[in-house]
Amino acid sequence: MGAYERATAREGTTMTGAPKLEFVREMFDRVADTYDVVNGWLALGFVDAWRARALESGYRAVFNALPNGRVVLKRGARVLDVGCGTGNVTEAVMFGQLTHLAVDVVGVDCSPGMIREARRKMPNNAFEVMDAAKLDEAFEEGSFDAAVTCYTLRNFPDFSGALENMLRVVKPGGMIAIVDAFPPRGAFGWLLRAWLRVMLPLIGAMLNGERKAYEYLGRSILAARTPEEVVAELETLGCEAVEASRMFPFGAAAVIVGRKPE
Repeated sequence: MGAYERATAREGTTMTGAPKLEFVREMFDRVADTYDVVNGWLALGFVDAWRARALESGYRAVFNALPNGRVVLKRGARVLDVGCGTGNVTEAVMFGQLTHLAVDVVGVDCSPGMIREARRKMPNNAFEVMDAAKLDEAFEEGSFDAAVTCYTLRNFPDFSGALENMLRVVKPGGMIAIVDAFPPRGAFGWLLRAWLRVMLPLIGAMLNGERKAYEYLGRSILAARTPEEVVAELETLGCEAVEASRMFPFGAAAVIVGRKPE
């Protein structure tokens, strides 16, 4: 019996290290083949639009130009997609607003099942099974012009180690972009909290029978670090010009960007 079967969804949100990695890997392996379909239902059909809006904000901050006018990504630049899942963000970066740059994106994820789905979607692209905290074992320092991670932070077994490694593999002057869900706030945040606690596990169970996975998803968002805490961690690691922008109703998601010192 693996960590996912042994632990409750609540316990999954508090794990760290090897048990967390095992829990997350087994969970995503179970839902990989229905992941995109279920996400579409859970986001009421807006998942693609939300992803595009979040990445557009990231493009403006990271993938276009710095305040001094120096372009961050040139034609043929390399980008690392950490926690790539089924490859949706990899595909969006390569063939969305950056198509004209012919950006080379490498996707990594701890779940073999998710990587299998990503390779099925983009068979000619580079996707590798990898722990985000061990990027240094696969990539040399300064291997990429930018690194992006979307909806992954609460799943990392080693939060600080993953961010540190993302920063390490980016070139001096390169950028990091983080898009993630965060605990809702504001007068009507209770609506989203109710959705995460009650409806998310119920719909997940109805669509693929994995209630625990979607209970974990809801609980992990409610227990996630705030954008301000992520900004503080990046600054502690030496990242410069770190900024966070809340998005969507109740501040339920945010884009966080920062630059590696030159």
